[in-house]
Amino acid sequence: MKKSITSRTPLLSRHRVNRSQRLRTPAVLGALLLVFAGLTGCKLSPLSPQSQLIGCNQAADRIEITHDSHLDPSCTYTGGFDIATSNVTLDCRNALIRAEGSTSLRGITIAAPEDTALTGVTVRSCHVEGFLNSIRVLREGFRTFERDEEYLHPTSNIVLEKNFFSAPHGVGVYIDAYVSDVTVRKNLIADTGSTGIYLETGSRRNKIEDNFIVNNGYRENGPSGSLRTLQGIDFWFWGVGREGLAVDGSYENTIRRNFFTGNSAGGLFLYKNCGEFPESPRYFERRFPSDNNLIEKNTFWGGRNGIWVGSRMGENTLPMECTDDAYIQEPLRRVVLDYAADNTIRSNLFYDVTYGIRVEDDGTSIIGNQFFGSDPGHHAVIIGTPDRTTVLGQPVTGTVLKRNASYIKGNKSPYRWIHAHEDTVAQRNRSFGRQVDLCEGEPLPRQPLIFVIAVALPGPGGTPPETTPDLTVPVLGPLENCQNR
Repeated sequence: MKKSITSRTPLLSRHRVNRSQRLRTPAVLGALLLVFAGLTGCKLSPLSPQSQLIGCNQAADRIEITHDSHLDPSCTYTGGFDIATSNVTLDCRNALIRAEGSTSLRGITIAAPEDTALTGVTVRSCHVEGFLNSIRVLREGFRTFERDEEYLHPTSNIVLEKNFFSAPHGVGVYIDAYVSDVTVRKNLIADTGSTGIYLETGSRRNKIEDNFIVNNGYRENGPSGSLRTLQGIDFWFWGVGREGLAVDGSYENTIRRNFFTGNSAGGLFLYKNCGEFPESPRYFERRFPSDNNLIEKNTFWGGRNGIWVGSRMGENTLPMECTDDAYIQEPLRRVVLDYAADNTIRSNLFYDVTYGIRVEDDGTSIIGNQFFGSDPGHHAVIIGTPDRTTVLGQPVTGTVLKRNASYIKGNKSPYRWIHAHEDTVAQRNRSFGRQVDLCEGEPLPRQPLIFVIAVALPGPGGTPPETTPDLTVPVLGPLENCQNR
């Protein structure tokens, strides 16, 4: 049901999204490390009687793990490890696995052979530093899988626990296409160049639990800038960076009790890859939406976005050269549909997040969450999407908003809809104990291109321009209180 208000006064403000969001104080990260150590337990897990030591004399070699193995914590291992055998454990005993140079691809690879199921693999108590990906779980040959044959030889019972994944150039924990039943628990993922944890298209039924996801996403599309080519012309781009956890065409996952803070673009984004960069050798058809995920009992601390459902629904994806059909096609603007429906978001905590939950796709249940904020420029829930509503006549539908509680100072109307909405159920939502309505807000400011804060012509030879533009983006700011009960 749609509602309107008679007057509203947006105060457009600006929000610096580059390194000011990052927790750069050593004491803060040190405190998180202490909490992480407390949760994971100082006592190491018992080794199996069959476990074999990989000694310091092998520390520079790339080693394939074919049986239970453990490392010597006095060594630094630089070669990395591969696992393609079921029912094995790699227990690092807190040993360091460190990349040598920027060309090292993966600290640890768990790779299921194309025609073989892989099960019963555990990676525990490893500190993996550097590399492109700290750890990657994949199925060989996934780019060639036929439709309806993606899960003929599934993965199952893969556990990544009590690890510290730090400072990869790309993703920390990468769960690749059509991978199933991976449990990622009690890990610290910090200072990644791209997303902290990435759930690729078709991955499903994974559990992401009790992790610390901190300070990630400042390199890929980040505020430091990068050289890109758009329609044959070189530009220098500065962007918002990436999120802590990307759910990209991944479904039926459980994401619970994780702690998100300091991540460049925000906490947790759900979306579908639009078939980007078709000329890239990494391209393959993306077939699945990010549907039916359960997101519960997580904590989001600071930043511009907490949870964003359908995070690419209203974005200009022109730089990505998407293969999905566009319903807006203009010289400098291309918009495609995004897919992230029927997700449940319940019993999460949000502290000083500018936009706690953003909903741009259908069937989202938002139940029993709590929102805290130090000023009225913070908003608990915003429901609605622009172009799909105005161009296709398809507003966000079927949102359930129940029993949420807001304690955002000065914001008496923390639950808003924008553009339009249909078949929304809003019941027993409160602000400082007082029951309040879902009411109309103002459209959110958006970047001109997805991820992009600013664009400029490069300097000589593709170098950064002499002057860096202002790297802030506008945010909604406080809104006038709307009609409540």
